[in-house]
This record gives sequence, structure tokens and C-alpha cells, in this order.
Amino acid sequence: MSLSFKDFALLPELQRALDEAGYIEPTPIQAQAIPALLQGGDLIGVAQTGTGKTLAYLLPILQRITLGGHDPLAVVMCPTRELAIQVAGEAERFGAHLNLRTVLAYGGTASGGQKADFVRGCDLVVATPGRLLDFINSAWLSTRKVRHVVLDEADRMLDMGFIHDVDAILRRMPASRQTLLFSATFSEDVRRLSDRYMFHPTTVRVDVKTQVKDTVEHALYPVHRDQKLELLLALLERERPRKCLIFTATREGTSELGRTLRRHRHEVISLSSVLSQANRERALDAFRRGEFDVLVATDVAARGLDITDIDLVVNFDVPMHAQEYVHRIGRTGRAARSGRAMTLVTDLDRRRVREIERLLGEAVPQRTLSDFPYREQAEGPRSRRPAAVAPPQRRRRRRRAGVRSPGSAGA
Repeated sequence: MSLSFKDFALLPELQRALDEAGYIEPTPIQAQAIPALLQGGDLIGVAQTGTGKTLAYLLPILQRITLGGHDPLAVVMCPTRELAIQVAGEAERFGAHLNLRTVLAYGGTASGGQKADFVRGCDLVVATPGRLLDFINSAWLSTRKVRHVVLDEADRMLDMGFIHDVDAILRRMPASRQTLLFSATFSEDVRRLSDRYMFHPTTVRVDVKTQVKDTVEHALYPVHRDQKLELLLALLERERPRKCLIFTATREGTSELGRTLRRHRHEVISLSSVLSQANRERALDAFRRGEFDVLVATDVAARGLDITDIDLVVNFDVPMHAQEYVHRIGRTGRAARSGRAMTLVTDLDRRRVREIERLLGEAVPQRTLSDFPYREQAEGPRSRRPAAVAPPQRRRRRRRAGVRSPGSAGA
């Protein structure tokens, strides 16, 4: 007999929210983590993104905290503002019938509204480490009543260099807290962090076979590093995507590639971590509406993108970590749609390709454009599908929507 959420004997308000969302059976990480967390001990959860870990820690926290005081009782730390936005949204969704008060705090935007939320009082804080530490140091946020602390995507947090902020935050939390750490991998850095700040934690691990969705056709395109741009232009000309997401390794590369594609008459939005949240949201809204056909971004900037109709993903740079390959190409082929993913591979990328193939347990198909004349294309006139040039009314819509000129969107 399969396990049901009703077997956890959750509060009626939480069960009602689950019923409204159509959630009946917990995922494997939820089935293991929720009973352990309801007992009150520390917990390490090792599970990939997309396995349901957010609800695995939110439900026990909402079950156990007493709502209605001024100072927060629970804090969730997320490595990116995109993930923080997602987690806060889930908290509000499943805590709606409890009248949960959630404060969402992240950098890259004015802090006045967030400060006002703290003044009014809240039950749960979802924040990125840097902004959270700022509020703690400036005394806008009191940690004296915090009883639950969550480190979500802890490995990602450490990879992004947040260890000093995380250390400083955890030192300010009450010793009697319950500490929850969720991570896709249990690296040595994550182990040291858990040893330092957790007390006899329970460890739950869900090993999900990493695989590419059936709706995604993916392939490697070997290319000399000096000819990557020419191959990319050829792929875009051949595929003619309605919405294309291109990944680069650095924010500088994002801006540079965006400018280059614009010179070749593509309508491009560039996202990087330096873009303000307001400008980012305006740019994404314009991309969703089809006012731009190409979005260029780094992994960090693309975290948490909710766009279901991307029909082509191009890895202009091979990702540093094999798991990121799966995350990237999973941006296409969503909502029962088919999608394609193409990765440009140079001789310097072979080691990373081997890591990707080990993770997937199979070789990634290789493709070539043997009939594409690199140098002739580089020297001769370039063609471009007419639809890529925005008509005057499209450009006017962008200006009215507040989206900046494509030449500076991600610089």
C-alpha cells in the first residue's frame, strides 16, 4: 500500500492546501524526510533538484511553528534569488490557510519594502545569504526566536562563495534550533559545514537516476574554439527557434555574446547576475511575450526560469558541473512539448563531456554541420530569417513595457 500525505497527520489547514494542489502521494525525499523532521531533529537531505525537497522541509516547519508573533520562527537560506522566490511562493501557497506571513529578501533590489515587512512582523523568512546577513547585522531582523533553519541547495551555496556569510548567519542563530541541510551532492565542503553546525543529524538520501527527458533531443557539436560563434550562427539559421536559451560560462561572456548576436540581427535579451531584479523581470516578460527570440544567460541568472515554450537550448560553453548539463537542457521539452538541446564542444571540453556521460550512464550523440562552410560564411553575407527583425510596433511595445534597448540589457 502506497504512502499518502494523510498518513503524516498534518494540520487540517496543510492537508486542505495539499488537496487543493492535487498532492496525494509524497515523493521519495518527502516520504523519508517529513516523518524525521516532525520528530524535531537535525536532518541532511541529499536529493537532486526537482525531487520535491522544498515541500519536504516546508510541511514539517509549518506543522510545528506557532504563528502570529512578531519575530520569525523559521529561516530558509537559498543560493539565488530565483530559488528564494520559488520557495517563498510555495510557502505562501501551502501556508495560505494558516495565514502564514512570509518575508522574501534578496539582493539586487531596494530593501525598503523588505524592511517594512520585518517591522510588521513575520513567521518565515526566505532569503539569500548576503541580504539576510545585512538585515541581521543592521538589526532589522531578530534571530532570537528562530527555531528552524534551512540551508537549501547547500552545495550550490558553497560553490558560489557564500561560506563566510553562511558561517556568520549560523553563528547568530539560537543553539536550540533545528537545522536542515538539503543538497544535490554531499561533498567534503558540505560535510564540514554539517559537522560544524548540526547536532547528530539524520541523513536521508534519494538516488534518482539522472536522465534526460524523453521530450528532449540532445547532441554534442564538436568545433574549433575559434569557430564557435560561426557554428552557433549556423545552428540558429538552420533551427530557426521561436524561443532559444543560450548558456555561457560567465556574465562577461553573456554580455559579449548578446552584443555579437544583435549585430547579426537577432533579437536578444542578455541576463547576468548584475542585472537588477526589476530589469530582469521586465526582460523575462518581454521574452515570454515573444518580443525577443534569444535569451543569453549564465547558470546563476537562469536559475528558476519558468518558461515552458523554449524550443531550443544551446550550451555555447559546456557547464562546469555535469549536473548542470541536465538542468540546462531540461529548460526545453517541458509541458509535453518536444525540444532540442545542442552543446558546442571544443578539445578543451572533453573532460567535462566525459563527466556528463558518466552521470547519464551513456554517450551523448555527436552531430556535425559538415556542409557548413565556416570561413566562407564568416567572410560572405549572412542571411537571417525576416521574423527576427522586430517590426516597428514590436519595438514600441518594448519601450512602453520598460525593457531597455537590447544592446544594454545584460551589460
